[in-house]
Order: sequence, then C-alpha cells, then structure tokens
Amino acid sequence: MAGSIECEIYGEEADSFQVEVFDGKVESVDRSKETGLGLRVVCDGKVGFAWTCALSGEGLAAVLSEAESNALSGDKVDADVLAGGDSGEVSDGNDRRHPGEFPAEMKIEGALAMEEAVLSSDARVRSSEGATYSEVTSVVCVAGTRGFIRTRYGGCCSCSIGAAASIGGEVRSGWSYDQAPTPGLLDFCETGREAGERAAMLLGGAPLPTGRYGVVFDALAFSEVVSLLGEVLSAEMVVRGSSVFEGRLGEKVASDVFTLIDDPALARGCFNAPFDDEGVSAVKRRLVSAGVLEGFLHNSYSARKTGMGKAGNAFRSSFKSVPVPGPTNLFVLPGSAEADELVDSLGNGIYIQDVMGMHTADPISGDFSVGINGYEIRGGKKERAVCEMTISGNILSLLEGIAVTGGRIRFVGQVGSPPVLVEGLSVSGR
Repeated sequence: MAGSIECEIYGEEADSFQVEVFDGKVESVDRSKETGLGLRVVCDGKVGFAWTCALSGEGLAAVLSEAESNALSGDKVDADVLAGGDSGEVSDGNDRRHPGEFPAEMKIEGALAMEEAVLSSDARVRSSEGATYSEVTSVVCVAGTRGFIRTRYGGCCSCSIGAAASIGGEVRSGWSYDQAPTPGLLDFCETGREAGERAAMLLGGAPLPTGRYGVVFDALAFSEVVSLLGEVLSAEMVVRGSSVFEGRLGEKVASDVFTLIDDPALARGCFNAPFDDEGVSAVKRRLVSAGVLEGFLHNSYSARKTGMGKAGNAFRSSFKSVPVPGPTNLFVLPGSAEADELVDSLGNGIYIQDVMGMHTADPISGDFSVGINGYEIRGGKKERAVCEMTISGNILSLLEGIAVTGGRIRFVGQVGSPPVLVEGLSVSGR
C-alpha cells in the first residue's frame, strides 16, 4: 500500500422510466435503477480510477484496492486533478418537483397523444416511427479527502417522435423533441404535430444548384452546432492542442450578435446543478460575449493547468467515468425575432430544418461538411423542399457570418439555440 493516498468519491443513484408507443399501443414500459460509485485516487504522483455497484464494506474495500492498483501500475502524469474544498454556499437542488413524483398514467397518455397528433397532422403522414417518453431522477454525492462533501438532487424528462410521410413511392421522415424538468411542462401534442409536418413538408424535395446561399437554421438544427461548440470549448481539449479555439482567448471569434452562455441555474433548465461533478460550485459563464471568446469549460485539472479559468464545469456521464469539462445548460443568447421574420428578412436562400453529422467536424481545424434538409426560401417565404444537400465550411466562418438570432430557444439535452440567420454558406447540391 502507498504511504499517502488522496481520494475523491462520486456516488450516484439514478432512477429511469421510459414508455414506448407504436401504432396506438404501448409497446413497453421500463423502469430501472442504477446505484454505484466511482473512486479516483492519487498516490505516488499517479492517478487511478475504479468503480463499483457493490456498496458493502467488502465492495468498497475492493474498489479502493483496484483504484490504487490502477494508479501504481500507470505512468506518472499531471496528478493534481482533484478538487479542493469549496466553501461556497449553494442550494442542494431539492427545491422543485422531479419527474418520478408524477403518475405513470399521465406519461403514458402523453406518449399516446403525441402519436395521435402525428397521425392527424397531415393526410400524407402514413405512420409514426415510434413515440417515446423518457425520464431520469438522480441523487449525486461528491466527497473528497481535501475536505468537502456535497449532495444534490436532479431530474428531467423528454418526449420524442418520428413520422413517416409518403406520396407515390417517395417516403420522407421527420422528427421532433421536447424536454422539461417535469412531464407537465412537456407539450406532447405540439411535438407530435411538428414531427408530422416536418416529414410531410419534405415530400417532393430535391437539391438546389451548388452555390453560396444565405441560410436560416431551425432552432433544433442549430443546436447541433452548439453541441460542437460545447465540445471544442473544453479546456482539456485546449490543453491537448485539439481545439480550434486554442490561443484565441480574448479574440473575436464570432459576429457581434453571437453570445454563448452556460447557466447551471437556468429557469426551467433540465440540467441545473448547484455544483459540478467534482463538487465545485457551478456558476453562470459567458463563454463567448458579443463575438469575443471569454472563457472555456473547466474541470479542476484544466483550470490549474492553464491558469485561465475557474473550475466548476466537471461532467461525468455516470459514476463509471472520470470527470471532463462539459456544459450544464449551454445556449445561444436569443434575440427577439420570430423564425418567420428571419425567413422574411433573408429574402432568398435556404431554411435548414435538419443537420446530419455535425459531430464529424474536425475539432482542431473547425472544418465541417454535413448533410441538410429543409426548404428553399423565395421572396421571404418557404417554398419547395430541398433534400440531399451538403453545407461545408469552417465553424469560425459560420459564427462570423451570423447576422440575426431568433427569439425562442429549443434545447436538445444540454445544448440549446434559437433560430439563427447566417449570411452565407457553401452549399453542394446538383
């Protein structure tokens, strides 16, 4: 055994509930619970990690031994990774109702209503592709030998559905999604109606000529771009030299109308948290303000390594993983325009409803080439559908080309955006 060991314990209990509906019938109702802890240790200048679901005294002794063994068998690295004590006074997050407190019947009825709304949205919608309601309620406890222990409660839920529309031999798909802290705030019927309309309106779609077009991104579509930003604004990626934003702190990286915020206490935010997954108090951050890069997402390691920020953004996918920088509720600051106003102001161009493959963008160069579906804009109106097209460019050029942000944010998981008008993108079609 090593003479001195520092430890960090992350314990989690997560209750999940999911309903799947198809063809007017409940396909499945699943409940599950997972409880366990992850243990990170530092000994002899090395870091080790292990996790367990066995929370008996014997199981805890075994996971400590495994974490120590993993550390001692590894290479020496920057071992100052553990969070220190944080004396900030924070709420435990247990001041609102969570999804598990609501009856299962209302969630099942919501999923059935969502599918019914899909089928009645347009005569060309032939079937749903399945309606799903999902929720997670969790309790998290983080403690460390550097002198802290913190507990928080959280929960969120979502509904989603796909639709298939057809005419002749052509079939198009559409999808919609909604999320909220509690099921009573979900709009099941609107989610279903939107999915059906998004499928039906793509019928007859064809590619436009290759060229440079002004575009309006749908809010759900631009959330894919925000997801990429959440990845490349990780300070750990900057430390590794694998972010397009490396060396750009304090520089102009976007247009004046673009502001990007991470807010762990957002009104109706699904991923609100008084402290991060290392036990450090979470605070609201402007990562990009009026186009200027003001900061990165930091965990304790990256904050110390770079000396350019404060920790508080550590994120774990579960107790089975180590913490990395990640957002809570990351969103583009909205303007006041409605989506139709953005379309009208653009005049001619493309309305992008779907973006496929933004996760394949190169995080180092910022280059991307992704598929899109949507509509041609003529005279300030959405006209015929456009499909099987590709937009390409660089994330910095895209951000610099943002002319207007819309007024209503849509979230998908931890990222959200309003509709966004970009003055020009390279589009490949026919």
